[in-house]
Amino acid sequence: MNNKYARSLRGFKDILPEDLRYYYLIENTLKNITNSYSINELRTPLLESTSVFDKSLGSQTDIVTKEMYTFSDKNGDSVCLRPEGTSSIVRSVIENNLIYDRGIKKRKYWYYGPMFRYERPQKGRLRQFNQFGLEYFGFSGISSDIELIVLINKLFKALKINDYKLHINSIGNQTDRDRYGAEVKSIISDNISLLTDGEKATLENNPLRLLDSKNMQIKDILSSLPALYEYINDNSHKRFDAVTKLLDKLKIDYTLDNAIVRGLDYYNDTVMEWKTDKLGSQDAICAGGRYDQLIQSNYSIDIPAVGVAVGVERLVELLKTNQYSSNETTYAIVNDCNENMNLFIEMSESIRSAYPSHSFMNTDSESSMSSQIKYAKKLNDKLAIIINNNQIKLCNFKDNNQIVINISDLKKYLS
Repeated sequence: MNNKYARSLRGFKDILPEDLRYYYLIENTLKNITNSYSINELRTPLLESTSVFDKSLGSQTDIVTKEMYTFSDKNGDSVCLRPEGTSSIVRSVIENNLIYDRGIKKRKYWYYGPMFRYERPQKGRLRQFNQFGLEYFGFSGISSDIELIVLINKLFKALKINDYKLHINSIGNQTDRDRYGAEVKSIISDNISLLTDGEKATLENNPLRLLDSKNMQIKDILSSLPALYEYINDNSHKRFDAVTKLLDKLKIDYTLDNAIVRGLDYYNDTVMEWKTDKLGSQDAICAGGRYDQLIQSNYSIDIPAVGVAVGVERLVELLKTNQYSSNETTYAIVNDCNENMNLFIEMSESIRSAYPSHSFMNTDSESSMSSQIKYAKKLNDKLAIIINNNQIKLCNFKDNNQIVINISDLKKYLS
């Protein structure tokens, strides 16, 4: 059906039943893994004060200047649909005094939900997208950085996603980045004509983002520049060396990548991205790092922190690419009780109660027996359950045999 009024907005997508199984799988796997690490879930509103993100993300970042859905509410206050999760989680933790756990200033949270950015829609990038993230507060040591890496790798393994590589870098502190940014500006200034208007704005406001540019001419120019790692302070050097040595001891594969600088102002020291070559230009499936100064600068409370966020739609695309099968089987329950509808309903409900983890579909009792069997075979080409008065029959489509069984015997046949 082609109806011009029945269309979603560009960049906004319905999640259809055949795709929802991937989302359920990701969320349930995440819940199981975070529970094993004693990480609590935290849910925040979709709508926030614009200032929550202006302060955290940086007023000159693309997200704030170009991509946020910002508007005035009925009171004239500037509000926005949340473009990412970390800033909202930080706001909630401070507002609700959630940082303390039994008197110790250390807490871990995870979140999952829709985010909104006005971007050019493409594969793996929508204007409403789902993101889950992990945020550790009060942990300053490298063990928290490593735990997040181990946890994300474990998540991908549980989802049978193997087509990725972990890229890491250290971006030091703000002084280090300003010094390196000046070097980027200097080397690019002689070739300013090669930049688009957008790239010129990036050069002015956040020159380090050009390190991750898709413009090959810019990449060639910057290739002569020493790595950012050569510009960071001694403490950041020592910290990053300790991170890489521990990763080596744990036999965790990684790539040192000078282009990993992250696009948000709040990061410092260790930053990380998990990349894949299966999604075209949208190659980052998970990213994050330390943000030790964010809470101090925005809320005047000294709390070190580290976190990562995963794009759920990109994981879904990977699961599809890998031809993941959920192994979920639906069994038809066919009504052969003549007009004794209450008996059919009672017995089909008894089956559901006995096997709550399985999926059953009652066929249309108004249809003929042959039509019900035809539908049942389309639903599951191996077998169907037939309720014939007080009997339960199992119909094997392979040889068209029917056998009478008890409800307790069904478990032998349900996969």
